[in-house]
Amino acid sequence: MFLTAANLAKAKSKTVLVQMMSAAGTGFFFNTKRGRLKDKMVMRKHDPFVNKHVLFFEKRKIKSI
Repeated sequence: MFLTAANLAKAKSKTVLVQMMSAAGTGFFFNTKRGRLKDKMVMRKHDPFVNKHVLFFEKRKIKSI
């Protein structure tokens, strides 16, 4: 007997693409990758609108990679 239809589970991705939004309120954002099982990301980077280093918080998940 041949196996015609096998129910194979899809592999889950290890990383997700997330949008990082500036805490300065300028509306500047960038996209970055993080691990799927890690906590929400917070990082300090340069915001060109205020020309300073500010905190960037993870706003939303864009897609799984």
